[in-house]
Amino acid sequence: MDVLDPKDHGEAVALFRSEIVGALTRVDLPRGELAARLELLSRERFRPPGAAATRTFAVPTLERWYRRYKRGGLAALVPAPRADKGAARALTAAQQDLVCEIRRENPGASAELILGTLVLEGRLDPRIISPSAVRRLFAGRGLDRRTLRSGGSDGKQRLRWEAERPGALWHGDVCHGAHLVIDDVKRPVRIHALRGDASRYILAIEAMHQEREIDMLGLFVRALRKHGPPDALYLDNGATYRGHTLALACARMGTSLLHAKPYDAPARGKMERFWRTMREGCLDFTGAVSSLHDLNVRLYAFVDEH
Repeated sequence: MDVLDPKDHGEAVALFRSEIVGALTRVDLPRGELAARLELLSRERFRPPGAAATRTFAVPTLERWYRRYKRGGLAALVPAPRADKGAARALTAAQQDLVCEIRRENPGASAELILGTLVLEGRLDPRIISPSAVRRLFAGRGLDRRTLRSGGSDGKQRLRWEAERPGALWHGDVCHGAHLVIDDVKRPVRIHALRGDASRYILAIEAMHQEREIDMLGLFVRALRKHGPPDALYLDNGATYRGHTLALACARMGTSLLHAKPYDAPARGKMERFWRTMREGCLDFTGAVSSLHDLNVRLYAFVDEH
């Protein structure tokens, strides 16, 4: 049989509420007994769907759930969406307009970058608004990336997914940076990185001049010595990740070596998202650096701080 799960978070919340008060709707309670039962329930702790901690619920809340469930069943317990969803209530109308105008002028700028810039300029208090609230504001006004992006869709359905625990899956990739001019000679920049899936932790990162298997292996070995081998390693389909040495090393460690399908960039979306964050928050503002050492110092500082 197929597993039957709640169709969305709203139904999961409704099911959670019904499990708390549902039993009371199925018994004939003498006068005054309902209040006593609800009082007892209000002292117990429950873990709502998606919550990290348990909590209690007041008697009026439990009574409201009881009345709704008795009258309308499970559907009556589905939470109603907030009327001001996406409104970023902590911001004034003028501040909301300012943030949205910046997004219109710079559609590629992330919510974190816009918010961080306004905080540094003293125009916003970082304690009153979060990047997620700014993203909801953008979505509510049609300024989210998906709406602003023209074309680029491959028609495939892309779903969120995550490894079950740290160490289960690592991602590896290379980002092409701006050339460095060293002794009047332009040298290429290739930034190699390994990233944990469940933890989103940057396990290793280094800027180099080349993009070879041996360079990737050096980075991989440093990450292995510090964190131990992962269950699986997910890489793109380039020659850097197709060598026999890497394949044999992974086989001996019991690490599954996985490669994305050729010409399917969205399949590597998690690394692409990290590279975009690094470009917007670091690489685009490094200025004139004269060596790989200077560039790596800035990369390490960015990763350590952010």
